[in-house]
Parts: sequence; structure tokens; C-alpha cells
Amino acid sequence: MNPIKNPFYNPLIPEEGVISLVKEWSEREKKGDRNARQDAVFKIEKYLMKTADGSYTLQSDVRDKSSETMHTRHGAFYEANEKFVNPSGIENKEKIAILDICSGLGINASAALENLLYSESDVKLEMIEIDMVEISWETLAASLIIPSPSESHLLVKKAIENYLIKQGMLQFPKEEKEIPDHVNIRVYCKDAREMVTEIPKTRRYDAVFLDPFSPAKSPELYSYEFLSEISSLLKADGVILTYTSAAPVRYAIMDIGLEVGEGPEIGRSGGTIASYDLNKIPHDLSENDERMIALSDAGIPYRDPELNLSAEKIIENRQVERITIRGVTKMASTVKTPVKLVTDLDDERQKRRVLKHLKKFGIDDLNSLKSRFLVCPQFSNCICNCGHGRPSTSRARIKEMEKRLEIITNGNFKNDRLNNH
Repeated sequence: MNPIKNPFYNPLIPEEGVISLVKEWSEREKKGDRNARQDAVFKIEKYLMKTADGSYTLQSDVRDKSSETMHTRHGAFYEANEKFVNPSGIENKEKIAILDICSGLGINASAALENLLYSESDVKLEMIEIDMVEISWETLAASLIIPSPSESHLLVKKAIENYLIKQGMLQFPKEEKEIPDHVNIRVYCKDAREMVTEIPKTRRYDAVFLDPFSPAKSPELYSYEFLSEISSLLKADGVILTYTSAAPVRYAIMDIGLEVGEGPEIGRSGGTIASYDLNKIPHDLSENDERMIALSDAGIPYRDPELNLSAEKIIENRQVERITIRGVTKMASTVKTPVKLVTDLDDERQKRRVLKHLKKFGIDDLNSLKSRFLVCPQFSNCICNCGHGRPSTSRARIKEMEKRLEIITNGNFKNDRLNNH
């Protein structure tokens, strides 16, 4: 079973020792060894990393050798609840459908099930459908030999076991927990980019858990085109949740047409929540993030037109685009130039650097009329005599600031016509 069609695509998976262990177990079991799985359970102990909530995760096999675990050390189950399940708003519905992208060890799916199956609700739950997408069968298999953080994880294990036996990777069923009739867990072992294009357009999701590694490592699953595909699979009040706060991801989601906001914070920054339904967005983006996304090259999205480029090529193409438009249609993201507009900088050296970037757009002062015109949409009261009120959402403010920068770069900014903008 080799789901990877693109020879240049190198997905991030558990470290090599775990992969070798799983393959050895699989080969032994296919030859009739009924003790192979138990041996694997014993051998994987040295690779397990216990997190703060008592659940376990694994170290990833990262190509650049940087340290990135499959879950944060705050706690795998805690992270799944805080970043995906709780903000998704999936409770209190009769029928619920979830798309779990990069399902890994099945922690996100099991956290959702735990919330839905074992919590009190006034609404009778008739059906839960979870589509789990994971490119590495070895990662799926690893979930069967790690300690389960919850009762619901045993259901996920059963679904994964059924899938791997059907695919011929395992032979002997061991999981005893039976999946209830009103729970349907479908497992897909393939490139998520391929999978999302094959999902029937009649299928719609209440929540998409987008949980690849960081955009710097897996840009193919944060590209404009991939995000557009999963956006088309949302219900009217469905949400996309991801732990990243990266500007290119937020810009792409917003430009596709979804409202975007700040997700729950775990660690240094919050994640991202997006929906066509504004009521699903609990918190706006910060003003600084809005400015950087709207006005700087930091917001240039990742591109993967045919959904088949390697991570390296996607990153290379984006960097070329950033260099091409920097100082032409977008401000440089260095020294966070847009953030300094309509401020008083005491650091003269930094001020000179910022003004150097701004002069390319005909802006000679941080508090000039042009400066105020650009960021006026973020203020409750107009600061540039345009006469417009403050747009009510992050998306609307970003689009308006982007539009105003375009007016300036096209040479259409006229002081005496400002109140007619």
C-alpha cells in the first residue's frame, strides 16, 4: 500500500525507529505471528513521549532535523480539545460530520468523539461521521500500540485496525471495543490533496480539523488551492480549525471568502478559526496581524495550482513572488513596516529603516495623510477624512486596507478627493 503518487512529496511521519518497528510488526503478522503486535507494544515504549496531561505522543522524523513532536508537550488530548473540539461548536446537533486532516495517531478524532458521546446534551445525537485522512499507514498503525488517552480512542483504534486488516497490512484483530451503529469512522490513507478532490460534493462537514505540521514544513496542506477545496466542503455554519497563525494561511482563507479569527491560544500564539458564518468567529485577529496580512508580503499565500507540487517547490515559488512584489504592490515584511504606521517611533535607526520602505509608496511620514488613509479602517473614528466607518470584521478591514494600498500603488490617491473614496 503506497498512497503517495508524487515522488517529490516527503510527508512528515514518526521517527525512523518507530516506522521500522511498525513495518517489522506488519511483516511478522502477515506471516502468521500472533505475538507480533504485543512485541511492538513493548518495543515502542522507548519512543513514547509523555505530555503534560498524561497522554503520549511521538517525535517526528523531520527532514531538517529540527525538533517537532506530533503533539505539543502541553498534552496531546488537551491540545486536541482546546484547539479543535471546543472551538468547533459541533455539540447540540443531531447529525455531525468531521473531516480530520492529518489524523496521525487519532487523538483529534477521539477527542471529538469523547465530547459528543459522553457529554450531556439536550439534542439526541443520531449520527457521527468522521473522515480521517493520514498519508502514512505506519502512523496509523502506531496508534494501535500507544496507550489510549480515552475510551473514545479505543473506537478510533478499532476503525484503524479494521482498515489496516482490509488493506492487508495486518491480519489479526485485537481491539475489543466495538464501534456503535451511530458512529461511522472512515479511514483514508492517501495524500490529503488527492482525497479532498474525491469527496462527493454532496458531503458537507460541520468541522475540518486541519492538523499538518507547520506551514514551513508542510506548505502543500496550507496552499490557497487546497484551502479552497476544503472550504467548498463546509456546511453553511461549518468551521475550519488549525493551530497555525501564519499570515499566508490566514490571507488565503480570507481571500477565498471565509471570515477568519483568532483561535484558542496554547503556547506562544493562537490558532486560526474560519467559517462562512460570522457567528462562528469568537475573536477578531489582532490589529497588527490584520495590517501585516493586508499590507505586507508576509500575506502572500502558498500556491499549488494542480495540487501536486513538492513542499520545496511551493516554498520556492512563494519566495520568488514575495521578492517580485515587495516594495511594488506590497510593503516589505521586514521590521514589520505596516505595524509602524500612525505611530511615534523613538528608535531613530528603526524609524529610518521603516521610512526607507515606505518611500517606495510615496509615504514620507508615519503620520502622513497616506499613512492614516491606509490604516483608517482599523479606527472607530475616521482619521483621514475618508468619511467611512470601521468595517465590522477582520476580513472586511483587511480587504479595505488592501484596496487602499492598491489605490496608492496605482497612483490614484488624491488628497482633495479623499472624502469621495
